[in-house]
Amino acid sequence: MNKYRIRFSKIGKIKYVGHLDVLNIFQRAIKRAKLPIAYSKGFNPHQLMGFAIPLPLGMESVAEYLDIQLDSKLEPEEIKTRLNKTMPIGMEILNVVEMEEGQKSGASIVESGDYKITLDKSISKEDIEKFLAQDEILVEKISKKRGKEVLKTVDIKEDILDLKISNDKELLATISTGSAKNLKPEVLINSIYNFLNLPYDKYKILYKRMELFDGNKIKLDECK
Repeated sequence: MNKYRIRFSKIGKIKYVGHLDVLNIFQRAIKRAKLPIAYSKGFNPHQLMGFAIPLPLGMESVAEYLDIQLDSKLEPEEIKTRLNKTMPIGMEILNVVEMEEGQKSGASIVESGDYKITLDKSISKEDIEKFLAQDEILVEKISKKRGKEVLKTVDIKEDILDLKISNDKELLATISTGSAKNLKPEVLINSIYNFLNLPYDKYKILYKRMELFDGNKIKLDECK
C-alpha cells in the first residue's frame, strides 16, 4: 500500500496562501524531493494525495494533515527530511507516519479540532461560563440549496466541545471540525462578541489550529 500521513505547519505570511495553492506547493515539493509518488489511472492522472480538511485562509496551524501514496516503501523520517528541504518558508513537515492496511483517510475520520484564539478584547472566565450556560447558542449561517444561497438559523452549542480562557485575551476551543459537522472558529467568536455586546472585527483576531482529532479524540497522526 505504501501510504503515509504527513503532519505539517503553516505559520507566518504563508497563512494567506489558499488551499489550492498549498496543494500545488506539495505537488511541486514531492517532485523536487524525488519521492516515488503514485498516480491515479485514466486519461488525466494525478498524484494520489488528500488533505484531512482545508485550513481557512488567514489562519495559522501546527496540525495540518496530508495523506499520500507512494509506489515504493520509504522510511517516514526519509520522507520528512526530503520534503523539508523543498518546503517554502512558513511550512514545515513536523511528522510522517506510515499508515496501516485499510486505514481510513484523514478526511473521512476528522471530527474535531483544537484552536488557540487571540482576541482583541479582554474576556473573563465568568463571561465564557455565562455564554455556555445558554440553552441554545443560535447563529445565522448561509448555506446553498439547489444552487441558491439560503440564510438559516442554527444552534451551535453541541459543536462547542470545550471552551476555556487561558488569559484575558486568549481562548482555547475544541469544536466540531469535520465534513459532517463543522463550526468555524470565527463564527464562534462572533457569537461570543454578540452575546457580550462587544464590537467584532474579524481582522483583529488571530486563529491558530493546534490539533485535529478523530471521533475517539485521537490525534490524526496517532490513529491506527
